Amino acid sequence: MSNPPLQDFVGRHERLFVLTGAGCSTNSGIPDYRDSQGNWKRTQPVNFQAFMSDEHTRRRYWARSLIGWRRFGQAKPNDAHRALARLEANGRCGM
Repeated sequence: MSNPPLQDFVGRHERLFVLTGAGCSTNSGIPDYRDSQGNWKRTQPVNFQAFMSDEHTRRRYWARSLIGWRRFGQAKPNDAHRALARLEANGRCGM
């Protein structure tokens, strides 16, 4: 029996560049931002330019962050996080 395609790919390459999206953390209880068609589910995140140029935007950002912190603070690593941590620990990806 052969390995799944992703496992074969990882096995064939010594170093990997890994880029994940918000979906990597949804199994940990952290919501993603877009639906399956790529549309925003909620208000768009604040961009850097708006954050830096407008005090009201910064206050709104920090207020929303404080409200949402409990969810993020209770999140636990999931299988994807653990797999990425193993790759990094083995020198297969990372900084």
